[in-house]
Amino acid sequence: MAQVKEKNWLVFWTVSGQEMRTKRRIEKLVKDLGLEDKVESVFVPTIRVSRFIKKKRRPRLVDIVIEAWEDGLPVGFLKLISPYPIGFTGKSKELPDLPFPYTPLKRGLYRFEKVDRYRLEDLFRTLRAYGFKPVILGVNERKLPEFERNLREWGIGFSHRRSALKPGEGQYETVEEMRIVEKPIYKGYIFIKMENDQRVIDKITQIISRTRPIRARDPETGEPAYLRMPEEDIRKIEELIKQQEEESQREIPFAVGDKVRIVDGVFKGREGEVMAVDAEKGIVTVRIVEFGKPQNIPFRFSMVDRIS
Repeated sequence: MAQVKEKNWLVFWTVSGQEMRTKRRIEKLVKDLGLEDKVESVFVPTIRVSRFIKKKRRPRLVDIVIEAWEDGLPVGFLKLISPYPIGFTGKSKELPDLPFPYTPLKRGLYRFEKVDRYRLEDLFRTLRAYGFKPVILGVNERKLPEFERNLREWGIGFSHRRSALKPGEGQYETVEEMRIVEKPIYKGYIFIKMENDQRVIDKITQIISRTRPIRARDPETGEPAYLRMPEEDIRKIEELIKQQEEESQREIPFAVGDKVRIVDGVFKGREGEVMAVDAEKGIVTVRIVEFGKPQNIPFRFSMVDRIS
């Protein structure tokens, strides 16, 4: 019968900021080499914290097809579409003879290379005479509510569809997302419960080169020895983590039924009622009356203030 050797918590160094990644690599190494009988546990003490992360997001673009309009395009319409390229769509055996050069984007859709905005109304009229429809190309989907509201006010009929254009580098949006991340309590340290087996320690340090055991002096012999962590201290660390997580859950700033005011974004200044709270993602869902109808809209915690 094989003798079961005692396992102790040994303290290892690793690169600060790479603790969780190194932990996963060690666990895979132990499994791949069949060392489960020698390595019982790999532990990185962490607490869960909320963190805003900035990242670039590719915007979704739409093309707005002008279906019908009255003669005399309003000045506001010309200003609204001025940042966007103009095109036209329709099916015909013969393409119209137009005053501005155009190129095909896809079947039945064309883009003007350059348009004189002062002659836009005449251009629209000519397109209609040929049975084609003008198209506003590459509108950010976030701008769509503004377009729809204005076009309805001006009596302009329209439809929209996924854009044939791809967003350019300058169109990418920088957005903030709140994420719950695991933050190590002791930066650069990993605790491994294992047999004091030099061969296994060598395997870990060879394959994960920046992970190495901390050396100390044996108080009795004075010889170098690996630094050990008593089981009692590990339990204290786990209890500390549990207490901190319980406290963070109690610090959620909103509850269902709270009256809140939006302080950032498109709906800034609007008030509503909290319908749901996602503490892990840092998202609060607020019911706001928009266009005469109540809508449930998610916001980051930072975008909302509770009304006293």
